[in-house]
Formats: sequence, C-alpha cells, structure tokens
Amino acid sequence: MTSDPLPKAAAKGTVSAVWGFALVAAVLIGIFSHPDRDGAWLSLSLAASVVIALCIQLATREKRGFVTRLASSVSGALVILAVATGAIYLIH
Repeated sequence: MTSDPLPKAAAKGTVSAVWGFALVAAVLIGIFSHPDRDGAWLSLSLAASVVIALCIQLATREKRGFVTRLASSVSGALVILAVATGAIYLIH
C-alpha cells in the first residue's frame, strides 16, 4: 500500500503553522515580558517551535520531504525569533 505524497498546500500549511507560532510568541514576549527575561523567553519559544515542528511533521505520517519540511519550519522560526530578538532589544 503506497500513500500519496503530501499536497503542496498541506506541506506549506505545516511549515507556516510553526512560523505563525514563532511570530505570535515573539509579539507576546515583546509586549508582556520583563526586559531582563526576554532572552530566556525567546530561547524557550525557539525550543517550543522545534517541538511543535516535530509534532506537526510526525502527525502528517508522510516520510517524503520530512527533513525538508522540518528544516524549513525550524529555520523559519529561528529567523523570525532572531529578528524579534534584535527588535526587542532595540526597543527595551
């Protein structure tokens, strides 16, 4: 029994969900976090992004493109949180 590959729209949705989480986390950290704790919360949100990306990609049960989708999810979250780190430290 062979399964059909994950449709492109679904693959993009799994990646963008992690990016969306990272963006929402960055905004919430920027708004609510104490300036002394920004770095800790941003690191924690990156770790959570990795775990969420793994869970989402494993939930698809599609092994074709797994590494590419996981790498895209995590690297995008890393870029989002890196930009947010710079912006938060400039603001605070």
